[in-house]
Amino acid sequence: MEFNEYQSPLPNLSQEEMDEINDAINSIGFLRNLISSKRKRLTDCDFDKKGRVIVDIVNPHILEDMDYFRQPAISYEKSERYTDIRPNGHPHSEYSKFWAEEARRCREGLVREDGEWITGYHYFYLNYSPIMKTDSSNPDKSRRVEGFPNIWDGDYLYFHYIDQARANNAHGNVLKARGRGFSFKGGSKKAKNFVLGDDSVNKRKVTSFAIANEKEFLTKDGVLNKFEDTINHCADHTPFPHLRLKESWQTMEFEMGYTDSDGRKRGTRNKVMGVSLKNDPQKARGKRGALIIWEEMGKFPNILTAWQVARPSVEDGDDTFGTMVAYGTGGTEGADFSGAREMFYNPNGYNIHALPNIFDKNRDGLSQCAFFFPEYLNRHGCYDKNGNSDVTKALVEIMRERIRIKYNTSDPNALSQEKAERPITPQEAIMRKDGNFFPVTLINDLLAEIEPKADRFFSAHYTGRISNGEFISETSNRPIRKFPLENKEDKKGAIELITLPQKKDGKVPFGRYIAGLDPYDDDHSTTSSLGSIMILDTYTDKIVAEYTGRPTTANEFYQICYDLIIYYNALVNYENNKKGFYVFMKHRAAVHHLCPTPEILKDTDMIKGQRYGNQAVGTPATQAVNAWARRLQVDWMLEPVMTIEINDKGEEEEVVRNKLHYIRNKAYLEECAKWNPDGNFDRISAMGMLMILRQQKLKHINNPIVEDNTGLNHDPFFLSRFNRNKGELLYEDYLNKYS
Repeated sequence: MEFNEYQSPLPNLSQEEMDEINDAINSIGFLRNLISSKRKRLTDCDFDKKGRVIVDIVNPHILEDMDYFRQPAISYEKSERYTDIRPNGHPHSEYSKFWAEEARRCREGLVREDGEWITGYHYFYLNYSPIMKTDSSNPDKSRRVEGFPNIWDGDYLYFHYIDQARANNAHGNVLKARGRGFSFKGGSKKAKNFVLGDDSVNKRKVTSFAIANEKEFLTKDGVLNKFEDTINHCADHTPFPHLRLKESWQTMEFEMGYTDSDGRKRGTRNKVMGVSLKNDPQKARGKRGALIIWEEMGKFPNILTAWQVARPSVEDGDDTFGTMVAYGTGGTEGADFSGAREMFYNPNGYNIHALPNIFDKNRDGLSQCAFFFPEYLNRHGCYDKNGNSDVTKALVEIMRERIRIKYNTSDPNALSQEKAERPITPQEAIMRKDGNFFPVTLINDLLAEIEPKADRFFSAHYTGRISNGEFISETSNRPIRKFPLENKEDKKGAIELITLPQKKDGKVPFGRYIAGLDPYDDDHSTTSSLGSIMILDTYTDKIVAEYTGRPTTANEFYQICYDLIIYYNALVNYENNKKGFYVFMKHRAAVHHLCPTPEILKDTDMIKGQRYGNQAVGTPATQAVNAWARRLQVDWMLEPVMTIEINDKGEEEEVVRNKLHYIRNKAYLEECAKWNPDGNFDRISAMGMLMILRQQKLKHINNPIVEDNTGLNHDPFFLSRFNRNKGELLYEDYLNKYS
């Protein structure tokens, strides 16, 4: 691919570095748009009725001569003052006109003669909001210094994204890399509303809110600290309104204005308020404001509820009179990112301005999402004076750092943490580092390969139901192939067969197929919890069948599981904490299909002291057992398999792949990628039971039982009645005869 002139040529790279960079370039549409030699310039763009360029967020044009929009900041950097015009309070003086125009630009934005423009929030941020930034002028030592923001194409796109959201009566949501200054941007927005108001809402009494789950995210070097720094700068160096009626850090309330000689409150009365929810989403109710900033959305356990509670305060029917903006960073220890992920990938459900998703690998607009600020946008030292990102230079640095971490640390989470904090795709950003030891990176890469060809991927599967021992294909019910499933979606599901059962002498041999089951007993559920059964072929060590769903009653679910078990003549391990499935199988004289409680659990004392459930068959789903079952799944996924594949030259070659690559259960992979200790992961539970049974069988294979010739099974009485050499009445024959 040919790069545009703003990209650095690729240096000499190792094969692994080159492979990673090629994969990113070939699979991430937004990245390709940025580096393309055919990237648009301003003259190639369309313009609106006001003569302003129509900004395409996902396919942006190249920025040129952007210092035009930061002249006040440039003047201040030279002389520590914004203008040399002598102060004069007369409303028609040059001084008053200068500052009136600056106030207008901060509210409405600034349009250049050629149609390039920035929003009012962006103008105020560039010129009146000093921030802490990295100074690399000393080649021996970089340091953090106070200064005005640099022009970034990422900021240009972000502020236009929020402006487009406002124009479409919607809100904004941002998933971002670490270190992109969003607390500064959020503080600047509130400062602009506090000092100058917001013409789109009301010139007077504009209220803005900053909401976080914990107060420290607002006040300990948080967004309110940045807000205060900005309004203090404006008070010291501009004639903008600066008198304050209230400034309380205890209550996190700030009010602009003054008290006149008669004791009456005067001035704009603009307000900024901080709100700490402390896990109570109802505290977000009634916050009527022009702007609501949601700080650290990845640290909101109940952000979905809180967001919906707050919406009526800024919406009236189809009209949105206040704008809410939520942003967050991946890789946060202990954070529950499920709410952040839901809002980002399903923006329309939360009245969030949606963009075509070309940020993830192999999506190319196949779905929608919110705004993503990746690590390759405006990485330090990887952009020019006009803010155009040098994406190729950033990619080289990113991939080299990842490979360095990969081979120089023993921490299995180190690479995932690096990717989550400095992501190049949203999927990387939403990784939950803590508690998830599934190979998340490999799983997400595999899901990225599956997604664009999902129809072809599933086309060879059989879907339907089983009746009287026969499989019947049907399309009235569809397998559930996504996770998570929303409460309003149909949960019935359908059986999905990846490989049909293999028969010998017309019968499916007992023991070849084993199953794991996560049952439930309650007919009704207010959650998205499902029942799940997985079946594995022990000959190929691959999953061959699945049913995951929640029919009307528990008995319907048991019947589907029973039909699958009989169809594959499988031995099943199940979570025996629930009693209903055992009773169901007993009534059908099928208890012999339930595996005895695995001896391997007793040997390791994992079920020592069990006092509930059936203690003869199945497995108790204790915390220790479930943790071990998840580890078994990871070990199984990462086992290498030698296979023969056809290369690009049409030649056969031996290739080693992990068993992970042969899993055809997409929703199971999604569960693994999103697993956390607090969620509901039914397929993982079913697979855990399956892996425990598999491990039990492996134990006997690796440690064969030594035949005891002195036992009762060699008594002449039994030997005279059972011809062992001819295999009569062996265990599987016994089961086939008497089941």
